[in-house]
Amino acid sequence: MRLSLLCPLFCALLLSACATVPEGAGGALCTQAGGSSQLQAELLFGRDINGRGPVSDAERAGFMAEVVTPRFPDGLTTWDSRGQWRDAASGKTIQEDSFVIRIVAAATPETLTRLAQIRSAYTSQFHQDSVGLLFTPICASF
Repeated sequence: MRLSLLCPLFCALLLSACATVPEGAGGALCTQAGGSSQLQAELLFGRDINGRGPVSDAERAGFMAEVVTPRFPDGLTTWDSRGQWRDAASGKTIQEDSFVIRIVAAATPETLTRLAQIRSAYTSQFHQDSVGLLFTPICASF
């Protein structure tokens, strides 16, 4: 009797695993609004550098001009922020000045490559452990 109750439940769970995840923003509503499905990427950059002062405004402007803008010349948005993270070695919470770059672009392998190049360049040039990257599928119209 227990088996007869478990079999339908197991089958339902198995079938639900085959369902696809919605792609996110897009479809008919997006098209009707004059938009298209895009990828919104937010890059999170820390400004503190061990052993010296923080990334200066001039250094950031140079990085934007030499590394970011050539890869995304159609536009982006940037703003200053304050971030925090837990240091793995000490367990302490570290706070630092930071900035965010938001880029809206086609969800293509080329876009992902350009984002990876930006992250790699910043971590190398400014001796960072990482650059955060957040993705959101969106409907955009410009």
